[in-house]
Amino acid sequence: MSNRFPKSFRLRNGKQFQKVFAARCSAADDALILFALANDLPHCRLGLSVSKKVGNAVIRNRWKRLLREAFRTSQSVLPDGLDLVVLPQRNVDVQTVKHLDKSLQRLAAKIMTRIVRKPTVLLTRAEHQVEPVKSTLESLGFRVLLQPTIDILPPESWAETDEAIQNFQQDKFDWLIFSSSNGVHAFFDRIGDTQRAEPQSLAPKSLDYATIRIAVVGTSTDAALYHRLGRHADVVPETFTAEGVTEALLSEARQGRRFLHLRANRGRDVIKRLLTEAGGSITEITVYRSVDRTHPDPQIVEFMQQGKIDYVTVTSSAIATSLVNMFGELLRQTSLISISPITSQTLCDLGFPLHCEAANASLDGIVNVLRSTGSPTTISPKASSPLPLGEGCGEDCFRSEKPST
Repeated sequence: MSNRFPKSFRLRNGKQFQKVFAARCSAADDALILFALANDLPHCRLGLSVSKKVGNAVIRNRWKRLLREAFRTSQSVLPDGLDLVVLPQRNVDVQTVKHLDKSLQRLAAKIMTRIVRKPTVLLTRAEHQVEPVKSTLESLGFRVLLQPTIDILPPESWAETDEAIQNFQQDKFDWLIFSSSNGVHAFFDRIGDTQRAEPQSLAPKSLDYATIRIAVVGTSTDAALYHRLGRHADVVPETFTAEGVTEALLSEARQGRRFLHLRANRGRDVIKRLLTEAGGSITEITVYRSVDRTHPDPQIVEFMQQGKIDYVTVTSSAIATSLVNMFGELLRQTSLISISPITSQTLCDLGFPLHCEAANASLDGIVNVLRSTGSPTTISPKASSPLPLGEGCGEDCFRSEKPST
């Protein structure tokens, strides 16, 4: 155990103290009064309130030194994730470190039965994609952490995209197909960027967005399209998968329609293969790259090691693979919630059984699964309550129980 008492383990301003007192969660014995409040950290923080009623400056300073030492020596057995404010009882002689150590542990154990901790969800999408899901989950009583697992980058070259835009202007395509909101933003950002650089070449006004026929994979992509163009897609499949959008377009493909598919640099070839087999002509271009992050946030790793992340959202096969590469066996310390059967299968192929699968392949589906957990649970730093298997969880959905220690 280090002899230091770092600033990160201290309550350092009046607002932090007032938040703990306002929670009105306390316990007392013959030596100490302890107030506590759950925090969002993997360790406890200590605040001392030693008033003049305890004694003169010499006595007060001795109390503070001994309480800090008692806190330091008992950290390994104190529950994680609490802000603690300690007050000595009045008219009590200064105690020994051993006595204060036992008092802190006893009071913390007593207070733990009344502390409420928000269940913690780890969102794994890119930073710009976490809203409005983050705000929705927070409004439902969840604590939300972020760990992007992939970075969204421009393609290595825009040549294919620029050529495709020119061809679209010349009516060489009948349909646009977007597989994700990233594709929507990347494509129309490129049109805007090029228009500003070369005003006469790829001006957005030269494309009649009201008459362009567009298909998207799901409602999130449709929302991105509406944000960019002020209109919805012509086709949004009932099943938010590549198979779903392809099935909705088969009749068009059989008539020999020409499709332009805007996609990422990796993923399945389902759309191209099935539409081509049906008689359609499809051109696929990469409008953005999905690149795995290799190094997780150290604090997220610490939370994961301590079993303090209750649920991890897995919203694509690429994210599933990146998560496994990032965290490995630590993922068994939490509950994995998959967005779709394809993502679920990827997790299972990687050897990580999921906890539950969304009923529909969308972020709303993920939120609905988490909503079924109900209100925040009593804090348990070493394990968390498993999510009930509900709608969207079938025979192939396996519960990943957390070990209790």
